[in-house]
Amino acid sequence: MPAPIVVPTDFSPPSLAALAFARALAPALGAPLHLLHLVATSSRRPPRGDVRPIAAAARRRLQDALGGEGCTPHALPVVAHGDETAEAITEYARSSGAGLIVMRTHGRSGVAPLLMGSVAEKVVRTAGCPVLTIHRTAPAPAVRFRRILVATDFSAPSDAALDCARALAAPLGAPLHLLHVLEDTRVGDGMGPDVFVAESPEGRSARLREARVQLAHRVTDDDRARLRTTAEVIYGASARSIADYAADNEFDLIVMGTHGRTGLAHLLVGSVTEQVIRTAACPVLATRHAWPGGGVAHPAHAAAGAAA
Repeated sequence: MPAPIVVPTDFSPPSLAALAFARALAPALGAPLHLLHLVATSSRRPPRGDVRPIAAAARRRLQDALGGEGCTPHALPVVAHGDETAEAITEYARSSGAGLIVMRTHGRSGVAPLLMGSVAEKVVRTAGCPVLTIHRTAPAPAVRFRRILVATDFSAPSDAALDCARALAAPLGAPLHLLHVLEDTRVGDGMGPDVFVAESPEGRSARLREARVQLAHRVTDDDRARLRTTAEVIYGASARSIADYAADNEFDLIVMGTHGRTGLAHLLVGSVTEQVIRTAACPVLATRHAWPGGGVAHPAHAAAGAAA
C-alpha cells in the first residue's frame, strides 16, 4: 500500500490551503491523504474531562475538508500539550508510515497558532520522512509541479534529496534542474561572524571546475533522457541565491536536503534549508538522510514505491 501523505491542519485558511498542494501530489503518487488536526492545550497537562466530544467535532470538520474529491478521509485528532505540536506531528507520521508531510509555514486560527513557522521548521528537522512546506503567501489555486529545482551542496542529505526529487519528478512528468551555489571563501569558527577572504582567479576557477565535476557525477544518462535533467553552478550566498534563482526561473518546487541538527548544534550552525523555507515563494521539500534515532532511512523509498 502506498505511504500516506499527512497534512496537519488547525482549520485556518492557510493550513487548509496546504491540502491543495497535497491533492496535487496524491494522484500521481497513488497515496492516500491523512488530514491531521491537533487539539492543543495551554499547558503540558492532559485536558480535563472527556475529550471525545472535542475529537468528534474535529473529526467531522476533517471529514468535510477531505470528502468528495476522490480522497479517502483518514482524519484523526491528536491532543498536543503546550509546545509538543511538532513532536505530535512527527510521531503521527512515523506511526502511520507516512511518506510525506505537507504543511504551511504559518497558520493562525483557533485556540492556538498550531502551525507557526517555528513548528514547521522543527518538523523539518525531526521528521523521518520528507516534509513539503508551503509559504503562507504561496497561491493555492491551480497547483502544478511543472519544474523542480534541486539545490545541492554535494552532502549525503543533498544526495538523498536528489533521489527523492527523482521519485517525484517521474510520476509528475516534471524536469529536474540541479543547482549548486558556489559561495565566497570564508574563515570562521562557527561562534561569530565569518570573515570572507580574497580568492585568486585561479582558485575560483578550480572550485568552479570541481563543482561542475561533482554535478556531472550526480546526473546520470537516465536523468538526462527520462527526467530532462540539467545542472548549473552559480555564485552567491546559498539561501538567498537559491530562493532568488527559483523565483527568477519560475520553478514550482525546491527540493533540498537537511542535516536535521537540533539543540546547540542547530543554534550554532543554522540551516540553509530553513532559510530557504522562510524566504522562497514556491514550496520547499526538505528531506533528511537518517532517522532521529539513528540508522539509514532513504526518504525516496516511500515515494518511489508509490510511483511504481
